[in-house]
Amino acid sequence: MRNAFFIDRDGVLNKMVYDEVHGLMDSPRLPEQVQIMKGAGQFLRQIRDLGYLITVVTNQPGLAKGTLTLPNLTAVNLCLAERLARDGGRWDDMKICPHHPDHMQAPCDCRKPLPGLLLAAARDDEIDLSKSWMMGDGLTDVQAGRAAGCRTILFTTLKLEQISEFFRLDCRPDVIAGRFEDVIPRMRLVGGIA
Repeated sequence: MRNAFFIDRDGVLNKMVYDEVHGLMDSPRLPEQVQIMKGAGQFLRQIRDLGYLITVVTNQPGLAKGTLTLPNLTAVNLCLAERLARDGGRWDDMKICPHHPDHMQAPCDCRKPLPGLLLAAARDDEIDLSKSWMMGDGLTDVQAGRAAGCRTILFTTLKLEQISEFFRLDCRPDVIAGRFEDVIPRMRLVGGIA
């Protein structure tokens, strides 16, 4: 069994972009919109050096809503991979939920906060979830990681009063960090390094 480091894509590896049509921050839909988060490539390299298999787990509801095409999603992911590789970063696997609750005939089990993406990766890659981590920038990432039996990292610069929602919902992350360079030292503090 292998130890994995699950990581959300948008807001963690790459920046969100402003969608002028809908007036909100959203996932990049085109390669030219991809902006790497500072330090993301180096961080993935460090996680790999610790012996973790890296799996990106991402909700991409634009596919269901018709605002994102599969060729564009593939192009965005290739661009992201190329830019991360410049700093030695790469992932081993990527699991994508293409669903949106308003565009589904039946419920799915893969849309975070459900743990389906992590459970599928565990089956596919023989992962020990109890020795793995889930890192993301939102409540749904922490919920999915906890539901799968992983330790969790909230990657955010939210203010304490905003983070209180995690505690109210009994979804306390094991680690909270706002910079990549703080993540591994905090993982060590809680005793979670493989």
